[in-house]
Amino acid sequence: MLRFAQLTFLAALGFSTLALATGSCALAASADGMFLRRSPVVLAIQNAAPAVVNIAAQRTIMVRPFIFEDPMFQQFFGQFVDPRAFRPHEEKETSLGSGFIVSSDGLVLTNRHVVQGLSTIKVQMEDGRTYSGRLVALAPKSDLALIKIKPNGALPTAILGTAEDLMIGETAIAIGNPFGLSHTVTVGVVSALHRSLSQGDYANLIQTDAAINPGNSGGPLLNILGTVIGVNTAIYAQAQGIGFAIPVDEAKELIEAYRSQ
Repeated sequence: MLRFAQLTFLAALGFSTLALATGSCALAASADGMFLRRSPVVLAIQNAAPAVVNIAAQRTIMVRPFIFEDPMFQQFFGQFVDPRAFRPHEEKETSLGSGFIVSSDGLVLTNRHVVQGLSTIKVQMEDGRTYSGRLVALAPKSDLALIKIKPNGALPTAILGTAEDLMIGETAIAIGNPFGLSHTVTVGVVSALHRSLSQGDYANLIQTDAAINPGNSGGPLLNILGTVIGVNTAIYAQAQGIGFAIPVDEAKELIEAYRSQ
């Protein structure tokens, strides 16, 4: 009789476990399960991503094939080649970068090296809308620039925070356009503060291990609340997981200087 009771209990326990597992699967597929998966990182990205833009800038350069200037080439092959094929000619050089909207009327923040000296600037939003941009301000001592676009209506804007209270180890989220892959998200932590690089005007930088690649330049570095804490600007090419961002406080100074003109 005792053996029968034990078997009955184990069977009931098995059915209960199966029911619990089935319920968990149902929960994962339900709206409640979706709510549980919507982590603070997901919420931060959903809030900030609409204000992040892709930037494609072009400039015209003069190109002359170097081989035709080689005396040896001219001596042996010059008579067989039409010189017109080797005349200097213009080519379009395109650079890709990122940025984010800081005012609803179309003011976009990015890196100076993304747009300086370029003839045309195209700004594409997350929903595919594309606008022509105009360079309106350059930071005198940092790698920052402002672009102005003319939208048909109000645009989503990023929330600018501060880097003054950052904590080493807190979550850092980068959004950008690496290698033309629009709105790519990488997640890491704030690795260090007040870093300086020997090349260019790079000082007081935020170091992060959130992956930053070519094309991420000018995009936002966010905290767990989706607030901008920095502007992604450089990587350490000899290593992996070492990227740098300009503190957003410097960007706020540039914006205020532009608005006060």
